[in-house]
Amino acid sequence: MSSTSDAVAFRTMLAALHTTGTDADLIDEITALEQLTTAISARQARLTDAFATRHRARLIENGMSTADARRSVCAQIALARRDSPHKGNRHVGLAHTLVHELPQILQVMERGEGSEWRATLIARETAHLSPDDRAQIDAAIAPHLPGWSDRHTAQQARGWAHRLDPDGAADRARKAVTDRRVTIRPAPDCMTYLTALLPLTEGVSVYGALHRAAMTANSTADDHRSKDQVMADELIRRTLTPGDGDPERPAIELHLIMTDRALADDDPEPAHLLGYGPVPAPIARDLITTDQHTQIWIRRLFTDPNTGDLLTTDARRRDFPPAARIFLAARDQICRTPWCGAPIRQADHAVAFSKGGPTTLPNGNGRCTACNLVKDLEGWTTHLTDHTTDTGAGITTTTPTGHTHHSRPPRPPTSPPWPPPREQPGPRHRAPARPPRPRIEIHWVDETFSRPVSRSSPPDR
Repeated sequence: MSSTSDAVAFRTMLAALHTTGTDADLIDEITALEQLTTAISARQARLTDAFATRHRARLIENGMSTADARRSVCAQIALARRDSPHKGNRHVGLAHTLVHELPQILQVMERGEGSEWRATLIARETAHLSPDDRAQIDAAIAPHLPGWSDRHTAQQARGWAHRLDPDGAADRARKAVTDRRVTIRPAPDCMTYLTALLPLTEGVSVYGALHRAAMTANSTADDHRSKDQVMADELIRRTLTPGDGDPERPAIELHLIMTDRALADDDPEPAHLLGYGPVPAPIARDLITTDQHTQIWIRRLFTDPNTGDLLTTDARRRDFPPAARIFLAARDQICRTPWCGAPIRQADHAVAFSKGGPTTLPNGNGRCTACNLVKDLEGWTTHLTDHTTDTGAGITTTTPTGHTHHSRPPRPPTSPPWPPPREQPGPRHRAPARPPRPRIEIHWVDETFSRPVSRSSPPDR
């Protein structure tokens, strides 16, 4: 029996185990499984390094560049571990470091002690050191690693790195100033994380200024904001209203996908905000009716009545036109490579244009830059599935090792059909008064009209 068959049999055996025994037995089994998880991570590291070393050498021998060979290897590891290409690159790098430069740390993991994440922290904090310096840290840390927490592991590895290479650590700290930036990413409940990576002094100064403003704010009896809320409001005020007058209104564009019933009929089907994800229907309606200053443009997207997939239109050019790019981003939402999850950066041909792939939306898909580069490397092939219809087709990707991975566009928001108009009540039975509905102004290319919306209003086609 091969090692792969053994692993599959062991996984099946675990699924068949019962949760019986005393409370102490359950705790003991949880501990044993945690140790097993770490040992499995060590085994994955050895297998990853073996595959990367052999496969990369074979690709380079066949004429592929070193960069493309590494890109192909990392993408295959990512698909095998059901991870994004970015994490695949990290898995390959960590495996090489553990096998060749931190072997004692790897042996600790094989005994079921420590964790893959703590090994990652050690590799990250020592990445700039020479192999000899890493060997010293490996020997110094390995005996103590089983008893350390994540934070203590990172601090100890960083301390050793600074001790062995103080000048290099100082140079890295000075260079890190050039990496200062502000980023944004989604947070739960329709919130966002706005993160600033700043030099130590400036970062502490900004936080201190917001903290002092919150502690000295003139609060009233009706102001029930917490200190954190005041600090957040102060950050918004100082950024959007740096001087006197009304707040600045920056030019932003949000692509919100929602059904006609969710827009105009109080249907609870969630909307989808590109780059964020699902948004509750009431919040989506608030986004388009909050004020009178924001201009709302509505673009109609048609779905197949049977499958619910977004329909497509043809584009007769080598490159996808802007409207098609917007459609692909709306349809695919994130990179179409399985388990990637990165934002869409490029409108790509599933079957390459150079291989006869047409510039049509069924053959189009949204990809991040890294995945778009990988899919055209030697040994990688893609073809469409379910492409006999005009809906967004499925894509099957075959890796150089012959493994196949399938992806389809996610389902767009779907509301049930509009109900038939209700009969108007007679003069003796007047319907109860209802609050006025919002007026939705719809802008087409060369015409503008507005209409009140109600349950009995037919949908715009």
